[in-house]
Amino acid sequence: MDILSFLLFFIYAMVILIILIYISPIISAIVMIILPVAIAFLFPDPVSQFLSIAQFSYMGVPVNNIHLMLMLWSALLGIIIYSELLSWYLLMDKTDENNTEGSKEISSTDQIEPKEAPKTVKKKIEDFLLSLGKIMSGGK
Repeated sequence: MDILSFLLFFIYAMVILIILIYISPIISAIVMIILPVAIAFLFPDPVSQFLSIAQFSYMGVPVNNIHLMLMLWSALLGIIIYSELLSWYLLMDKTDENNTEGSKEISSTDQIEPKEAPKTVKKKIEDFLLSLGKIMSGGK
């Protein structure tokens, strides 16, 4: 096995994770894709030789650096997408707290509207399935 390959992949993964933690998940995804593509355009022959190096063989199938790169990309994209969804969910929860009915002041000229009955689980599932059907059929 080529130790230099693993060292390069480790440094690459650490750079992406540091950007993810300290800067932004979107920027880390962009850097994750742009950095290897830019290096491949600048140095095509060394990059193709590096990516074709066989690291080991599993059940007779050689595992090259390109396979390790794709595995690293999928793992890092999963982490980036999970962090984005988690931050979106947490921010969505904060905005709902700020827009509650109790925080609004009601003047004497405003009319109080009756609140709608809360949706049942069955109604929520029906709404979700209808919107999913619209999306799957190409509608908005």
